[in-house]
Amino acid sequence: MVSSVGYPVQTPPPKYYFRRNLPHFYPEEAAYFVTFRLHHTISTIELERLHPLNPGVRSSNEAHAKYFKEYDFILDAARHGPKYLERPDILNIVTSRLMFAADQWLDMIAFTIMPNHVHFVAKLKGTESLSEVMRSIKGSTAREANKVLGKTGPFWQAESYDRVVRDGRLGNCVYYILSNPVTAGLVNDWRDWPGSYLSPMFYGIETLGLKAKI
Repeated sequence: MVSSVGYPVQTPPPKYYFRRNLPHFYPEEAAYFVTFRLHHTISTIELERLHPLNPGVRSSNEAHAKYFKEYDFILDAARHGPKYLERPDILNIVTSRLMFAADQWLDMIAFTIMPNHVHFVAKLKGTESLSEVMRSIKGSTAREANKVLGKTGPFWQAESYDRVVRDGRLGNCVYYILSNPVTAGLVNDWRDWPGSYLSPMFYGIETLGLKAKI
């Protein structure tokens, strides 16, 4: 299943915009699909293969979907780099911080913590930008995880992949996130994956072909 995230048809002017290796576009009142990964989880060879597909800010939704499909396939295969997030102690650190962010800055709709990367979909609440929220999430979890692992240096890759969820595509995005451990062959039912979360305020899960997590 290809991610359906992209620019909405009509949006207010962006509140925040910048570019490093990936484009970022932050309109008001939008839901965002965010993916961030552990440091060094994509090899140099795989990065070179991805580079020609890297979409520009104004590229089509199809171009972004094609790039993300390849990007996430590499992460799901987990052929390179650490898989710290499958450790229960590290998983708990990341889960706790995501829930703290949900309490403070995000209207968290769903997330899935995979062995080497994290997906979530959420809306902003309050005055913090998405980049500020991500800096807090990644900074605090990196410090705690490195302490547990007895290591220093980068824990997360510097940038995150974030896209605005197009109008009418939120359900598709939630389905993609919750189904990720199933499509990766890690479990048969998304409810069995310990790193999954779905907001109790999200309605219509049955129409997505999923069952609620009790």
